[in-house]
Amino acid sequence: MKNKLLLSSALVGGLIAGSSAIAQTSITGSLDIHYRLQSFNGTGAGSKQGFGRESQVNIQNKGKLNNGMDYAAGFSLEFDGGNNLVPAGANSTTTLNEGHSISNENLYVDFISGTTTLTVGVDHVQNSTRHSAPMIRNVLDDVIAYGSVATDQIGARTKESMYFGIVQGIPGTGITLSAINAPQTGAFGASDQAINTGSENNPSYEIGFVGVNTLGVTGLSTHAFTNKMKAASTAASTDLKGTTYGIGYSFGQFAAGVDVHKTNRSSTQATTEVNMKNTLYGVTYAATKELSVGLIYSKNTIDAAAAVEAEKAKTVQIGYNLGPVSIVGHYDMFDGVAGSAAATAEGKQAGIRISTLF
Repeated sequence: MKNKLLLSSALVGGLIAGSSAIAQTSITGSLDIHYRLQSFNGTGAGSKQGFGRESQVNIQNKGKLNNGMDYAAGFSLEFDGGNNLVPAGANSTTTLNEGHSISNENLYVDFISGTTTLTVGVDHVQNSTRHSAPMIRNVLDDVIAYGSVATDQIGARTKESMYFGIVQGIPGTGITLSAINAPQTGAFGASDQAINTGSENNPSYEIGFVGVNTLGVTGLSTHAFTNKMKAASTAASTDLKGTTYGIGYSFGQFAAGVDVHKTNRSSTQATTEVNMKNTLYGVTYAATKELSVGLIYSKNTIDAAAAVEAEKAKTVQIGYNLGPVSIVGHYDMFDGVAGSAAATAEGKQAGIRISTLF
């Protein structure tokens, strides 16, 4: 359920003062509260429990340009939990650390002509952070929370930077192509009077496609993306490359699929060539309109001397839709976290997430 606050905006000032038409603006948002418990084998020193949360406000505008083209623009404010704990018995709190990602979420201006969209922004267009394998929620987020290096943020992570891009739908195929180029990889915008300075990375690009009911096959989901940043003397000694592809198929109440994510430098290695490959299999069953169950298996191999075995995660997810509120429970079993054979790299996790849109 989404309740939208509709506004009228007539822009004033500068070049657009006299030519702006009345446009429709919508304000939406989301809220997630997650409680999880983690236990590790061996010493158990890392076992813990607690809450996490994320809230987001989205402001979006769309309308017609005076040349007949459509446009869309917007930005989001994302507030991730990041506070420090208050020491036991203390009368004053420690410094609160809200995440620095408040304003680099889904910022964009789109110029739209038919099936073609020209865009500038960050974290907006379709990109490599996606799955064709079905899941009730992205299991790799929970795997990372356990201490794994498995991730769907592969290679240059171009979509996390300010970029120019183009999106092109292919009529009759269900396929949408996209390409983005980031002049400074990892930079998501200085002030409007300045550019980023310091040890910036080189430019990077990402190209790929997403297929929905691909080539007319109902229920067939596909995707493939690749990105690359040339090695920068101040940030890397090797090129940074990532590739992902996947396929999924839904039939009746069932859905199944597989995804592959590859990157040539794992998140634990800043400059050296350390290949990492994650293969994820997902199966879901919609028991009723409200109740769904998912089974996911993830295997992450790391090509590094310190890694002696593959990371493995087995997950059971149960989702229940209450209309404006959804509840997802999950139970995860881990083995070989970060490629380690130590007993402390094995363990279990359970959690429950409450989500709502408004």
